[in-house]
Amino acid sequence: MLVGYTNADMTEDVDSKKSTSGYLTTFVGGALSWQSKLQICIALSTTEAKYIVTFEVDKEIKYMKNLLHELSHVQRNICSLL
Repeated sequence: MLVGYTNADMTEDVDSKKSTSGYLTTFVGGALSWQSKLQICIALSTTEAKYIVTFEVDKEIKYMKNLLHELSHVQRNICSLL
């Protein structure tokens, strides 16, 4: 099963006022991809910062799902956890 974990903190970078976001995707318990970086835009709330990172991990999971499909593996369930 593909699982995505996300986290974001609001305005950690005091110079640019951008939030830091990170995600980890796993498949059958092993890490597939991960990322931690400043968000492109300035989030006005913690909820917005978490929404942005959730969107990013969803794109990554859809990419991984398509890759697994090309390798003849049918992935029925995906999960994204905050």
